[in-house]
Amino acid sequence: MHPAGTQAFEARKGDKTGIYAYEQRQNAKLRPADEKKFRANKKAWRFFQSQPAWYRRTAAYRVISAKQEETRQRRLAQLIADSERGLSIKELRRSSGKK
Repeated sequence: MHPAGTQAFEARKGDKTGIYAYEQRQNAKLRPADEKKFRANKKAWRFFQSQPAWYRRTAAYRVISAKQEETRQRRLAQLIADSERGLSIKELRRSSGKK
């Protein structure tokens, strides 16, 4: 690294680390209370756990990224319902191509 780059790196502030969506998405986990609610539906939880890690992170991030509690709960309920039916969340489903 060049001296200017090293200097800039050393001058960084901790309050600007991990604030962007792409940084938060890597560690997306449901809150303990939400996970407990999800685990209560064994069929839905089994399907969710059988999905690849990228899907679980993306689906969890969709739930936790909502700003309002009402929206978080609605998204969690939808995730549980979709998982119970063995479906991916709507945003990640492939369209049939038919109109």
